[in-house]
Amino acid sequence: MKRTVNPLLALDELIPDVEARIFTGSDHKERLFLYGSRDLYDQGTWCSHQYRVYSAPLTNLADWTDHGVSFASRKGEGYFWDDEEADGVSWNDAILYAPDVIDKDGKYWLASCFSGGGLGMSVSDVPEGPFSPAERIVYDDGLELGSIDPTLYVEDDRFYLIWGQRQTFGGEGLVGVELSQNQNGMYSIAKRSSKKYLFGDRDNPDQGFGFYEGASIRKIQNRYYILYPSDKGQGIHMMSYATANHPLGPYTYQGHILDNDGCDLQPGNNHGSICEVNGTWYIFYHRGFGNSNMRRRVCVEALQMDEDGKIQIATMTNHGFEGPPSPYERIEASYVTHVRINGYPASCFIDKVERGKDRIYPLVQIKDGNCVEYKDFHFGEAVGEMSIHMELKPLNVGKIKVRLDDPEGPEIGLLQISPGMGQEWIVMEEEILDTTGIHTIYFEFESEQNEGFCEIAAFWFLKK
Repeated sequence: MKRTVNPLLALDELIPDVEARIFTGSDHKERLFLYGSRDLYDQGTWCSHQYRVYSAPLTNLADWTDHGVSFASRKGEGYFWDDEEADGVSWNDAILYAPDVIDKDGKYWLASCFSGGGLGMSVSDVPEGPFSPAERIVYDDGLELGSIDPTLYVEDDRFYLIWGQRQTFGGEGLVGVELSQNQNGMYSIAKRSSKKYLFGDRDNPDQGFGFYEGASIRKIQNRYYILYPSDKGQGIHMMSYATANHPLGPYTYQGHILDNDGCDLQPGNNHGSICEVNGTWYIFYHRGFGNSNMRRRVCVEALQMDEDGKIQIATMTNHGFEGPPSPYERIEASYVTHVRINGYPASCFIDKVERGKDRIYPLVQIKDGNCVEYKDFHFGEAVGEMSIHMELKPLNVGKIKVRLDDPEGPEIGLLQISPGMGQEWIVMEEEILDTTGIHTIYFEFESEQNEGFCEIAAFWFLKK
């Protein structure tokens, strides 16, 4: 059976801002559903005009199904409702930002948001959609909600909506309300009397939360957890969290969980959720690539919690749902966890390359001094001689040092790119020192040239 790795989906699928939910699918089996925005590689902006839904059975989390376009903000995106091509947002053609979906009353409710601000609500009989054309979410006095990034929670027949962005970016901070149904039965009426400023609001813009946007709410035992990207790291990509005894607070800042800084040459944002899957809590987040903060892929990391509910800090890995993968299978260069490492000059990144009829995502612009990380692979027990195989394209003379566990860790192998090797894709093979156990792999690059000296498509190890 195929195993999971990060990123979770096929390399062509750019799904950021993921809300992970477990629902019973149309096949009557429990499935993990991923609801997110959708980036387009060459669009040059965040997100797009459509949502797509992905799901996998809990018994095989590597078997992802693309359910197609579930909702779109304009015609021509492959969105159909009542067997006709439809426009899901009648009042604008704005790009769709982060969504959320929750079940209530035997139906599945999609909250959408738009690049110009504002929120909509749609509904479907099945978790994969398609979802109905949206109705605007408005206050009970008729005024429209502004800002972006909704998250939904249902408890005791009450429907809560939380959304917002920090004030310095035009939002009100993180805001929460209770929703009620309109005359059409749509949960699109926000009760103004229930409105609460949770944190990061205009009167208290900091409060120590560092709130940016992208909140996601879950309940663990008897406490409510809100996960959100903050400025607690070197940018706005630290996933932090706060807890409360009620969905609408008051909330207390608890700390941070994961930082995706360094996953791409360009700094970017982060956005995600937590979900309990097969008895383990996971954080779902995205990593940028392609020298752009507008090309993002969904990833997942297991979480550890203390007895008092404190979430321990996690790091970006290649694990997926199943722990360290094997280094004896092909490892795509695109699985890189860090292309920027403190103390090392950064120039390389993952790019899209058309190679004949194939599309690959190699590591490009590799220059002297660069160092990249692939976190955690299980080498098993020693059985004799070992080698590394690397699919690469030579461009200039240089060296690739293979190190373990630290950018300055033990060197177990060396690949030498020499004159006369040409500039076609080849597979290089070099012996390495016997290696056992679980290790992080680092490639340190050296060259006397001032330009990129190779491109890397993939690598793997062999036991002889």
